[in-house]
Amino acid sequence: MSTNLDNIMTATNLPNGNYLPIDLNLINNPQYKNLSIEAMMLHALYTMRMTCSIYNSQKEGTWLDENGVPYIYFSNEEAAALLRVSERKITNLKNALSGAGLIQVLRHGLKNYRIYVSNPKAPEKNVVVQLAFKNYTSAKTVLPVDKQETKPTSELSTVDRGADSATTNTQDLLTSTQKHLAKQSTSATNVTNNKDAANQQEQNLIAGLQARYAHVLPQQVFQRFLPFCEGDYQKARWFVDTIFKAKYASTQQYIKAGLPAEAEVLTFEANEYFKADIGDAIAKAIEQMYRYKTVKNPEGFFFAFMRGFFSEKIRQYLVDHYQLTPALKRTLSCVQLTLQQKNSRQKPLKAQKVAKKIS
Repeated sequence: MSTNLDNIMTATNLPNGNYLPIDLNLINNPQYKNLSIEAMMLHALYTMRMTCSIYNSQKEGTWLDENGVPYIYFSNEEAAALLRVSERKITNLKNALSGAGLIQVLRHGLKNYRIYVSNPKAPEKNVVVQLAFKNYTSAKTVLPVDKQETKPTSELSTVDRGADSATTNTQDLLTSTQKHLAKQSTSATNVTNNKDAANQQEQNLIAGLQARYAHVLPQQVFQRFLPFCEGDYQKARWFVDTIFKAKYASTQQYIKAGLPAEAEVLTFEANEYFKADIGDAIAKAIEQMYRYKTVKNPEGFFFAFMRGFFSEKIRQYLVDHYQLTPALKRTLSCVQLTLQQKNSRQKPLKAQKVAKKIS
């Protein structure tokens, strides 16, 4: 009887980049035995968001508190929608995680709450874990599936544990997929398989990139630039990095002009203009870069274009949502003056290059 599943999982489409990892210490350490699976899932969501904060802190210096500790913003409403539960349930789950020492929630400002996330502790040495990898002392070998012979199986030891924590990089148990891939093949087949595996790895890395930034970059953003990446993860990563660098540059302009660094208008989470219009902005930039072929420095052009986009959306949000006090007017004027000065400095350089070509 054949299966009727769509997109069935095989060795060539394992969704490595689409998994939401749950730290196995939450299962293996008796300290967390009272945590529900929903609480573990919430911690996994917080962990994923935390990796973004840490990445941005290393790139831009943002998402660090006054003591240099990374934090996240994650509303109960957002978490409830993702886990398909009520906001009241999320409050109870947060209390459970807080009681277990896995998160700490601190008020910041009038209505914001910073969430600090902790790694689960590994179980004590004398604890026999419930779900472990690399936990048997017997050696394992892989034989070609079509040549395997029936042999007595060695007894597996359940006493000696080879890993303090059951993390993904310590796994050595063979899955059915790995056994299937262990079949002998010809040299030509190996070359083809290696190429396919490399392409699949690139696709998995790109999928992981999309999943990592899905909460700030809409799917439309990736749809705009991925066709020009030719399946190359490094190219896709360059687009994402440049977008965040451009946002950081525009943010710094407003901070230097007097806007508080913690102002909500500077964040993807609060400024809805970023997500609403960024896809169209990228499409316009790429059209100039690749269709008309009038841009001689695509990398510099894309950065400058996106920096201008973020600067304009911050200005637009401030005008639409805040009273234009004298202080705010000075801030906007200062940023506008900075942009004009940059443009005026760039024009003489372009004129000099044109003059050299003519001469």
